[in-house]
Amino acid sequence: MDLELLKKARDAAHQIQEPDIQSYILKSQKKIDAHFLRMVADQWIARQKARYKLPTWYANADIIYPAPLSVEQSSSETTAHYKAQLFAKSGHENLVDLTGGMGVDTAAFAAFHKHVTYIERNEALAPIARHNFAVLGRTNIEVINTDALSFLHNNKALPDTHYYIDPARRDSAQNKVFKIEDCEPNMLSVKPLLGEFLIKYSPILDIKQALEQLQDITEVHIVAVENEVKELLFLKHGNADNTKINCINFLSDNTQQTFEFTYEQEQQLAVSYALPQKYIYEPNAAILKAGAFKSIANTYGLEKLAPNSHIYTADRLVEDFAGRSFICEAVCKFDKKEILLHLPSNQANISTRNFPLKPDEIRKKLGLKDGGDMYLFATENHQKKKIVLICRKTLTNIFD
Repeated sequence: MDLELLKKARDAAHQIQEPDIQSYILKSQKKIDAHFLRMVADQWIARQKARYKLPTWYANADIIYPAPLSVEQSSSETTAHYKAQLFAKSGHENLVDLTGGMGVDTAAFAAFHKHVTYIERNEALAPIARHNFAVLGRTNIEVINTDALSFLHNNKALPDTHYYIDPARRDSAQNKVFKIEDCEPNMLSVKPLLGEFLIKYSPILDIKQALEQLQDITEVHIVAVENEVKELLFLKHGNADNTKINCINFLSDNTQQTFEFTYEQEQQLAVSYALPQKYIYEPNAAILKAGAFKSIANTYGLEKLAPNSHIYTADRLVEDFAGRSFICEAVCKFDKKEILLHLPSNQANISTRNFPLKPDEIRKKLGLKDGGDMYLFATENHQKKKIVLICRKTLTNIFD
């Protein structure tokens, strides 16, 4: 990897004045060597991807970016900092990041550990990461260009060391994979070589099945950013008798919604059902992914509309609800004339829960524009009737 050439490409990318990269390429393809032009374009594209995801990195003009796909697949600074704090509680001085990648997580861990080892098998990524750690001031990171299994076989697990691993979710043919045993490295074979560890998996993974396979997991963290689940984290430290499930949703105003439960508690709880009342509640995406369907109702004193609808109701406002809350202005059958009587602007945001049609299909059938202040929930009640709730956001989350 020619770092000096990459630095020149980075500097050239910073000088691009065109509004989009295609215009720059068309303008420059006869003036600049094709290989170098591709490098400049990659630096520009990667930096744009980092703008909101990695604001500290984006603001540092000395950062060199790997391929745009690496930036796309990296953690955000928000989720990286969250992971680093999880490990910080135990007080271990050392951490090994076994799948370093771009190094965003590694850099975050370095703020909470005395010494961090970055392991990366890709010969192109490792020197870029070493450069970036230096310009970010992370001088306590050691970079080793090898694969995770080779490192573990040659370095015995130490008691005062955390291990972090983000298995690759693509096979040798670059097809996406999601099962634990299909990811690289396979944690089912790596786990016996580790002490305390944190594993990151795709949001698509089945949490309960993963717990059965991994075993001895102390905590699961479902991390969402602006109501989109980004990461599933499986943490092993100390005693794992009763795995805690932690749901977190980072909001755009830098606040966060948190909710904690266990699957044992969830199984023992009962939930009551009711027709829609004055307020409607929709749990955030992390809670829905976790399956805390009874626990959320029990914690906030809510009733559910139907067993599989996952929409809740109450006659009072819950101001700290971990999700979105709405005032229900009308309950309609799925009838165009009846629904449009309540939508004089012919505009609404549409969600479906336990309903045969998708939002786009409903929007087309009703002839509605997207957006506005009104929210439609097409769902089913506990009497198995298809209904449409016409709502407005409450003041507690009107800016969400």
